Amino acid sequence: MLANIIEAPSRQTRLMQQTFRCALSALAEPLRPLSLPEVTAPEGIGTALWAMVLTLLDHDVTVYWPDMNESMRANLVFHTGVQIAEEPEKADWVVLHSDDPNAESVLDRVPIGTHERPDAATSILMLTSNASTDVLAEGPGFENPQELKVKLSESLVYRVIQNNQQYPLGFDLFLVGEHSVTGLPRSTRLMMRTD
Repeated sequence: MLANIIEAPSRQTRLMQQTFRCALSALAEPLRPLSLPEVTAPEGIGTALWAMVLTLLDHDVTVYWPDMNESMRANLVFHTGVQIAEEPEKADWVVLHSDDPNAESVLDRVPIGTHERPDAATSILMLTSNASTDVLAEGPGFENPQELKVKLSESLVYRVIQNNQQYPLGFDLFLVGEHSVTGLPRSTRLMMRTD
């Protein structure tokens, strides 16, 4: 299995610093795509997702990643030391693809924190596809409500709206594209546009 382990990125500390700044900015400026630094990723993991994974996952957290193969798993554990959760209820982080037909049922099972510990909620890394939905977004980070396109299907947008209605409980979401990340924190309120 060691033959499948890729090398660590050159200048990894700088890469992680840049990616961490992007992740924080993505939550502070919801639904604004931010470019992530380029990094060589293991087969089956996109470059943007790999940059996020290297930065946000470590031996102190657990991740639920349902469609991970053995090579992906080996690289993930080798490079981050993260603990693998076998079910979403026990995960600090969840990695899902927006095309996964089980995505909504997984989101229904993740911890959303408690009123005493809202920070105990799971965070989601959601790989996006070509689907997009027109929404009106408002909340912290928006001076005024904005009409935007979210890179999610309508059914996932409805699920995110349900999540927003639980604030301050709920999960925070990172929408991860091929080269970018977009934040969708639980404090962002979405409404479907019907025009």
